[in-house]
Amino acid sequence: MIRPQCLVILALSVLAYPCFGEISLEDALGGFDNEEYENEQSEPEIDPIGSELSDLDDILGEFDISNETPITVTEPPAIIEGDTPSVRLSGSIRQKFIVNFSHEAPATGEIDHRGLSSVSTRLDLELESKLANDFRVLLTGHFVLDPIHPKQTSPGRTSMVANTSDYELELGEAFIQGPLTDSIDLTFGRQIVVWGRSDQFRITDILNPVDYRNPGLTDIKDLRLPVSMARFDLYSGPWSSSLILVPERRFDMTPEPGSDYYFGPVPLPPREYPGGQFGKPDIAFALTGTFSGWDLSFYTARLLNRNPYIELGQDGPKRKHQRITMFGSAANLVVGSWLIKGEIAVHKDLRFSNVPDRDFQKFTALAGIEYSGIVDTTLAFEVTSSHISDFDNRLTAQPDSRKENESAIAFRIGRTFLNDSLDLTMAAMAPTPIGDNGGLARTQVTYDLNDSVELYGGVLLYFKGKKLPYNKIADNDRLFLGLNYHF
Repeated sequence: MIRPQCLVILALSVLAYPCFGEISLEDALGGFDNEEYENEQSEPEIDPIGSELSDLDDILGEFDISNETPITVTEPPAIIEGDTPSVRLSGSIRQKFIVNFSHEAPATGEIDHRGLSSVSTRLDLELESKLANDFRVLLTGHFVLDPIHPKQTSPGRTSMVANTSDYELELGEAFIQGPLTDSIDLTFGRQIVVWGRSDQFRITDILNPVDYRNPGLTDIKDLRLPVSMARFDLYSGPWSSSLILVPERRFDMTPEPGSDYYFGPVPLPPREYPGGQFGKPDIAFALTGTFSGWDLSFYTARLLNRNPYIELGQDGPKRKHQRITMFGSAANLVVGSWLIKGEIAVHKDLRFSNVPDRDFQKFTALAGIEYSGIVDTTLAFEVTSSHISDFDNRLTAQPDSRKENESAIAFRIGRTFLNDSLDLTMAAMAPTPIGDNGGLARTQVTYDLNDSVELYGGVLLYFKGKKLPYNKIADNDRLFLGLNYHF
């Protein structure tokens, strides 16, 4: 039986269970006034017990107030129903410029990607409404306008840029969320569910497709695409579990013909949607335990692979999506200023373009560390390794370009200055062995002009190697500059 909850219970449940949905702490605590304390004789002595803050847990220090000095607590002002708005509208306007500076002059008939390649204006809107019985509705979307198209060196290449649009209108997260009982929550609609612990690689994080149209330009957290789901979350002590049904067919967004990142066949083979845009739902389950200084998660899913393989049929080649099974686990451990993370996963029933009539199994493991012991500085390092069972040497050829054993590393350093108003981030990723297979590196500086406006810019470099995609996109180095206004 659904029982109404007050906002206080909702706020406490968010603090008690870090895995609770996507409700932000600011929204959950909105509308509460701080209590004012008056000391009639002298200020109380407070002994803060120092504690280090990690990326995993924000540990609230305990404060012992001396009983020698009496404290008179004034009653907080009464909270009048209706003080907190039931509807909140927010968003941002972003202007970005991208300049490609390492392309050579194209030959006749090729596309010229040199110089200014993007002048994009993006509007993001978010509408949130709080309903009765502690339910809420979230609706987001964006509109992007970019009039810059790839330049053509001859009129015969029109088909290469036909798929390049100057605008994009997209519905983002759009869901209703709330408690069914004291221990069960429902989230229904388009949403993003993050699995795993890695910030650079996707090992167990397979539920949402990803926008790969500009690889390396944006962090993975900003690339996930929402997909329609029905999610049931059950809470019991330190444990939480999730049952997820995914009826929508949505796949990774990859570079299209006309992009300087595109190196596939022209035109693209048509995509096959098993059962249509909506059909038999994918199913996923997660179990997470959160404890003092560490956490542990177990995952399993049966879903359509977000990455297609190409199969040649009677009607020509088609991009097809195989239904795969994943079993995985992830964990975090905090030791002083160190955060140790790990993930493992087994992906079964994989299919590849060069051997479309066989199923393969891949085992992947990840280990990573983060260090925050330096003031205003965070260091992170991750390494991942994968193995394909019963490997077929035909997979080494394009378009698969797979190896039986593959590994990659990622490094990230972040530093803040000027009271956190200036942020410097340097990130790099490369398949191993380093230097043979290419890689990428991004340096970005972000400066907060005020609470609403931020200015950012940087450089993205690609390094040529033997492995896809770096053997095809190494000349895509670019400078970027942007301005964000939040409201």
